[in-house]
Amino acid sequence: MKPFNQYKRFFAFGCSLTKYNWPTWADIIATEVPEYYNYGQSGGGNLFIANSIVEANLTHKFTEDDLVIVMWSSVSREDRYRNGKWQTPGNIYSQGEIDMEFVYKWSDDRFYLMRDLGLVEQTRAYLENLPCDSDMLKMVDFEEIKISDNIKGNHLEDILKLYSSTINSVKPAIVDVVYDGVWPIIPIKGWGGEGQTADYHPTPLGYLKYLEKFYSITEGMRKYAEEYDARVLECKTLDDTVKFWSAPGVARL
Repeated sequence: MKPFNQYKRFFAFGCSLTKYNWPTWADIIATEVPEYYNYGQSGGGNLFIANSIVEANLTHKFTEDDLVIVMWSSVSREDRYRNGKWQTPGNIYSQGEIDMEFVYKWSDDRFYLMRDLGLVEQTRAYLENLPCDSDMLKMVDFEEIKISDNIKGNHLEDILKLYSSTINSVKPAIVDVVYDGVWPIIPIKGWGGEGQTADYHPTPLGYLKYLEKFYSITEGMRKYAEEYDARVLECKTLDDTVKFWSAPGVARL
């Protein structure tokens, strides 16, 4: 992989850890690349992510001047395309949109792991046959099924063994590399000051620390992360983060 500033376009894929209310790892990298496309979506699962990569390539025709990086999400998510857009409610065990009758009847840890590792393997092979440079990151370990209560899935060893080369092609999880397996607690309330009382997404400096483990970081990337980290920590509610994306130099899809 070349230094980030040697690419003409950068494409990022993932869930809310890729595109959120404040700058993520993708936005930090984008400060070095002239053209930026962020296909992340809150709650997005790996079906949504894999499909987005194919659609982006068919639309933009990835070239040797492009960089594609995906951050895979947790596996126990149910994505659907309905009413003209992707519906991505998030982890099946903690979301509030899909009827619990469906969850009790159809949720299955082995299915989620087989489905998503198959998608990761197909995506890996797909990207390797394109002229762009690419890399794969992950939010949590793939076997971390029920992330809401941090319980590791059981009886999955045979699937993990079968897909061991696939798993090894993805860099270690940000929650482990930066936070020793426990998500940070940011004292930011929800929209209008209601709902959530804290946020568990990494702040810009957390993302920078993750990127530093695998890539060369420029002074510009560091300054960007430091500036926005301070701004995030000043926010009282998610409403306060809206101003970030009207600031000069912040690239979004």
